[in-house]
Amino acid sequence: MTGLSTALRRPGTGTVLVVALLVTVAVLLQDRLPGAGDGIVLGSFVVAISLASLLNLATSRGEIASPVASSVLLALALTGPQPDGELVPADGVGVLLTGAAGLAGGAVLRRLTGKGRPSLRSLVAQLVALFVALLLYRVLPLYAGQSALHRYDDWSGERWRTAAAMALAGVVAGVVLVLASLHERRGRRTLPTAVSQIGPIEAALAGATVSTSVAIALGMAPLGVLAIPLMSAPLVMLRLALRQREAVTETRRQTIAALSRLTDVAGYTAAGHAERVAALCLRIGRSMDFSEQQLNDLEDAARLHDIGQVSLRSPIPGGATIDIAPADQRGIADEGARIVRRTEALDSVADIIQAQVVQFRQVQEYGAPVPVGSRIIKVCNAFEDLTGGDPALRDAAIERMTLGIGYEYDPNVLDLLIQVTDPSRRYARPHPEGDSSA
Repeated sequence: MTGLSTALRRPGTGTVLVVALLVTVAVLLQDRLPGAGDGIVLGSFVVAISLASLLNLATSRGEIASPVASSVLLALALTGPQPDGELVPADGVGVLLTGAAGLAGGAVLRRLTGKGRPSLRSLVAQLVALFVALLLYRVLPLYAGQSALHRYDDWSGERWRTAAAMALAGVVAGVVLVLASLHERRGRRTLPTAVSQIGPIEAALAGATVSTSVAIALGMAPLGVLAIPLMSAPLVMLRLALRQREAVTETRRQTIAALSRLTDVAGYTAAGHAERVAALCLRIGRSMDFSEQQLNDLEDAARLHDIGQVSLRSPIPGGATIDIAPADQRGIADEGARIVRRTEALDSVADIIQAQVVQFRQVQEYGAPVPVGSRIIKVCNAFEDLTGGDPALRDAAIERMTLGIGYEYDPNVLDLLIQVTDPSRRYARPHPEGDSSA
C-alpha cells in the first residue's frame, strides 16, 4: 500500500489511475449488465464514488471535497431506467444506502492511501444533497401530480423536460453543497466576506458538478454504467489541470521564498527579517479582510521588499532602511521593483514594493495612489527594523513610530499593528481557508 500511496501523491498519477480503474470496471461490467440485476449498477456507483473521493482539489488554502465524487453521487439520485429498461436503483432507500456505501468506501481509501480522512461535516453535507436531489426528482409530485422520474416515459419525445427536471433537482442539491462548503471554509471571515471570496469558485464547481451529474444520469439509459466514466471524464481532467496550476503556483512561491533569503545570506539584512515582515503583513492583511489574491501579492511583496539592497556597494548597518535618507530608501525600492518586474509575472508585487517608501502624507495631502499593501509593508518593515524580532523592544518601537503617525505611517495600519503585536492578547491565526488577500 506504500507504493500506491506514493504513486497517488505524484501530480496526475492519481487522476490517471482513477480514470483507468473507472473505465476498466465499467467495460468489464457492461457486457454482463443485461439480466445481472441491481447489484452490477449499484456496485458500479459504489466503486465510482469511492475512487472519485480520492480526487479532492488541494489548494494552497486548503482542500475542497472531490467534485467528481459529488457529481457521481448526485447522478445516483437522478438515474432512470438502464439499457434493459429496468429502474436501478429501484427506490429511495437504495439510493441513500448506495451513496452512503460509496462515501464510506472513499473515506477508507483516503485513509489507506495517506490522503487523510474527510471531515464528518463534508460527508453529511453530501448525503443531505443526495437526499434533496432524490426528493425533488424521484419523490415529490411536482409535474402534473407525478414525480419527474415517473414522467420519464411520458417525456420520451421531449427528453429536454427530463434534463430540465434533473437540472432543477441538481441545482438545489448543489446549493446545499455550496452552503456547507462555505460554512466549513469561511474560517474567521464574516459571512459576506466569505461569500465574496469563496463563493465564486464554489458556485463554479457546483455548476460543473450538477451538469456532469445530469450528463451521467441521461447517459445511463443508452450507455449503462459506461456513462459514469465517460461523462465524468471532463471533470476529472479539469481537476488535473487545476492541480498542475497549483503545482506551478507552489513552485513560484518557493522561488520567491528563496529570493527573499538572498539579502540575509549576502549580509544585507538581519537573518529572518523578510520572513518576520511577511508574517506581520499577513496578520494585518487578514484583519483587513484582504482577498486571497491580495494576500498572496502582499506576502510576496513583503518577502521581496528589501531585494533592492543587493544593488548597494556595501550593506546598510543591520540592514535597517528606516534610518537612511529618503532618497536612498527610494533608490532601494525602485531597484527592487525593477528586479521583480524582470520576471514578467509579478507586476502587481513590483508596484507594492516600489510604493512602500511613500510617506502617508502624500496620500492624505496629494492623493498619491499608494496601494494599501505598500502602507502595510512600510509599517511592518519599520517595526521589524526597530525591534529586530525582539518582543521586548515592541513598546519602544511603537512609541517612536507613533511620532510619525499620519505623516509617515497610515494610522489605521499602525493601529492594527499595535493590536496584532499586543502581548496581552493572543493572536489567533485564522483557519487556512479563512485567509483573505490584499
